[in-house]
Amino acid sequence: MTDKKGQTAIAHTNIAFIKYWGKADPKLNLPTTSSLSLTLDEYYTKTRVEKATEDSLLINELPQDGKRVHQFLNILREEMGDFPPLRVISENRVPLSAGLASSASSFAALTAAVAKFNNWDLSLEELSRLARRGSGSATRSFFPGFAIWEKGTDDADSYAKEFKTPELPIALVVCKISGTVKKVSSSDGMRRAQTSPNYAAWVDESAQQLAEMKKALFSSDLERVGQLAEANALAMHDLNLTATDRRFTYFNQDTMKVLEQVKALRKEGYLAYATMDAGPNVKIITNQEQAPKIKAYLAERFRKIQFDIATPGPGISYE
Repeated sequence: MTDKKGQTAIAHTNIAFIKYWGKADPKLNLPTTSSLSLTLDEYYTKTRVEKATEDSLLINELPQDGKRVHQFLNILREEMGDFPPLRVISENRVPLSAGLASSASSFAALTAAVAKFNNWDLSLEELSRLARRGSGSATRSFFPGFAIWEKGTDDADSYAKEFKTPELPIALVVCKISGTVKKVSSSDGMRRAQTSPNYAAWVDESAQQLAEMKKALFSSDLERVGQLAEANALAMHDLNLTATDRRFTYFNQDTMKVLEQVKALRKEGYLAYATMDAGPNVKIITNQEQAPKIKAYLAERFRKIQFDIATPGPGISYE
């Protein structure tokens, strides 16, 4: 029986190998492309909801402006029926707004906790659809390992599903170049990127890359997985640089230096391909055997950057 005093859910971040970068419907968070991601074990959000007199938000014990959460809770009320005001207590084990998918794990955990609190009997796909209204990438954080968010055509059919693959020895070397809040939010970045003259071509290319990525994962071809992910990410960031509405970049000097070192690693025979989300941090796709060597290689050259190793993570869970 659900504890009506509160309910806690845990969701892990995910990193997209084929990106979501642009909205076909901003109000409903319907994407212009389907996307594919890997859920990570090392980064997560634990969120507890408790009955309160008004909606409020605490992150890592600090009171926050809860406007975005309040708006999302009201969307859930409109969709599922009214429920009392909630105090949202979130423990975030991932840097906020730095391109490490903090909003994905946050809104996935919040959706799951609210659903459990209210005794909603929902499938993971239904939870994924609801979470999309808070953060598009949250759709994928309900599932272990790889997940695909099918763009769909409307509110009813735009959600993620688990994408089962043969067991892969994949790992990411996470280069934490900056944990500060980014100057251009993901939502604003997408709006601006969609003004690029190259945007329509990127959408078409992304669909082709997704089809090829599925084949590469099924055949356990990690090198091809890395090639496709790097090409997709770099093309996404090129859209930001070619936006006609205030072009911009999430990269800084350290981002560029790390990307050059990824090329150098490949020349030395390492499996190493880069992917980046909306932030300066670089994630290097490799295998679990080479990840510690790549981490050591980079740590020698970048003394001020923190390097972690991330591995495939679990789906949603409850406490």
